[in-house]
Amino acid sequence: MEILIQQKLKEILFKIRNRRLEKEFTQTYVAEKLGIGQVAYHKLERNKTKLNLAVLLKLAIILEVEATYFLKN
Repeated sequence: MEILIQQKLKEILFKIRNRRLEKEFTQTYVAEKLGIGQVAYHKLERNKTKLNLAVLLKLAIILEVEATYFLKN
């Protein structure tokens, strides 16, 4: 089960990064909107820091998508 969870998390993080690039937002811009530093955001996108629901919901707002966008296949 852990492998399935990690795979889904990778898919979610891939969608977050791609959406950020589609919007032409820098990591610094998104980090500022989240209230964290650019390095912390980079670690989040690269799965070096745990993604929690509150951050996912904030990212949906910043990236102008429904939160379910990141969870869909």
